[in-house]
Amino acid sequence: MGKGAAEAERVRVLLFQLDGKVPNIALMRLINHHKSKGDEVDFRWTGNPGRELWDNPDVVYGSAIFTKSKHSVDKLRSEFPDAIIGGTGTDSAITLEDLNINLKQDYSLFPKWNQSIGFLQRGCRLKCPFCVVPTKEGKIKPEQGVNDLWRGDPYPRELVVLDNDFFGNPEWRNHIDDIRAGGFKINFNQGINCRFLTPESAAAIASVDYRDVSMRTRRVYTAWDNRRDEKRVMRGLEYLTDAGVKPDNIMVYMLIGYWENETKESWLYRRDVLRDFGARPYPMPFIRNRETVGFQRWVIGAYDKRIPWEDWERARYRPEKLTTEGGFI
Repeated sequence: MGKGAAEAERVRVLLFQLDGKVPNIALMRLINHHKSKGDEVDFRWTGNPGRELWDNPDVVYGSAIFTKSKHSVDKLRSEFPDAIIGGTGTDSAITLEDLNINLKQDYSLFPKWNQSIGFLQRGCRLKCPFCVVPTKEGKIKPEQGVNDLWRGDPYPRELVVLDNDFFGNPEWRNHIDDIRAGGFKINFNQGINCRFLTPESAAAIASVDYRDVSMRTRRVYTAWDNRRDEKRVMRGLEYLTDAGVKPDNIMVYMLIGYWENETKESWLYRRDVLRDFGARPYPMPFIRNRETVGFQRWVIGAYDKRIPWEDWERARYRPEKLTTEGGFI
């Protein structure tokens, strides 16, 4: 085959990551797939303006993990009607398996990312009504081991694990052993389900170097989605602190704006209990409106520690509407 024919067969592939702060695994595997075929691949990350699009890419992919990214999904579809778009933030059920793509991720288009990221397992044993993971990924199935996930030298021993249900994996004890033996820092990115923690699993968390995604801060993530789960949630948090995890190192996501007949009193109650425990509450609005986002801002900004909720409401959820004496501008 002549040089001209080979060049003619090269496919120009354009990929869009439409949300998220960490590299998108599906897109990284698509990069590997197309590069292994000799295709020309370029990448765009939403929020990274100033780069010109190819006039006529041959194939366009997009991925979104949050439903709030619908505007970006729609914009991409209008720009490239034939784009292949998937992810948990879309209405598409297409998977890499459907495209016969099963290669490992390629980091080459993420030059500033030095950590190792990926899944030790896919799926979840639970079926929470607000979560798409059981529908999109199904039941738990192994993906790879800890040492397979690590990129190897010269990259740091820092792992960002995207498992939705780490302790639902029958191999979790082996993974913990490998994390400890390898001296890895680990970010349990999707959180730990504290409702199902036991003294053994809590001690396992305390035994590893758990971190936030930057690897600079000690952090364990979990969630309290329903006030009815209070007993199990608080029992799990107590297991963690009994094992040696400091309360201030625990961030607890609070689902708000989802349950029927939910009240602000329920939000305030969970926030009060978590603050009293010493953990860090982090409200997560299921429906984003002025009130739910205002509550999120109140808590995340720690305004709740010095400004009563009633005053925050009257200030229309904006700190600039308040004076230092607590009055209103």
